[in-house]
Amino acid sequence: MIKISPSSLNSFIECPRCFWLRYTKNIQHPDAPSSTLPNGVDYSLKAYYDHCREQGLVLPPELEGLLPGGLVQDQGLVDRMRKTTFGSDVAEDIRFQGALDDVLELSDGAMVPLDNKTKGFPVKEIHWTQIMQMSGYALILRENGFKTANRAFLVYWFLDHKTIDFSDPLHFRVAIEEVETKPEEVMQKIMEAVSVIKSDVMPEQGESCQFCPYRGIIIP
Repeated sequence: MIKISPSSLNSFIECPRCFWLRYTKNIQHPDAPSSTLPNGVDYSLKAYYDHCREQGLVLPPELEGLLPGGLVQDQGLVDRMRKTTFGSDVAEDIRFQGALDDVLELSDGAMVPLDNKTKGFPVKEIHWTQIMQMSGYALILRENGFKTANRAFLVYWFLDHKTIDFSDPLHFRVAIEEVETKPEEVMQKIMEAVSVIKSDVMPEQGESCQFCPYRGIIIP
């Protein structure tokens, strides 16, 4: 069974060669030092959303009036969707799976991805990897039989030193961005990725890959 996630699919788009080496030769990118703060904020936000759900709130107070619909109230369902194994078999021997942050239920009953992003500054643009990630989650929801729509919402929690309130210096601001999801495009990319995995021929490197120039020193 070939298992692909939205993040690994993004790595395929960025560099087919690194993707192929990871899946066929178990050659991974080297680990790099990273801050644990974003993960800590992510866990805290999920706990906060769950608390709001437990209190019967439609949305966290900070998001009221900024989003259509409300949080899915079934905590058990949300817990299942947050597991990395949440997904579906999109074709024979191919499973697409990934953990959602949360899910928004629209007025017509459609469920769409709701994802938290932490930044140290105001949002300037939505990165293509985030659009593909949300599209992947939309595909997972659809393939699991949920009524959905080609929409997703990114909730950016950020600090702004230019408008800092010194009485509450670590107060997060909030910005919402709606994303048009493209699950069919994700499905197409999944099939392309699987084709690469099953090939014995190492594919070309990605144009902007920062790792392959170093691989070339040891891989002819």
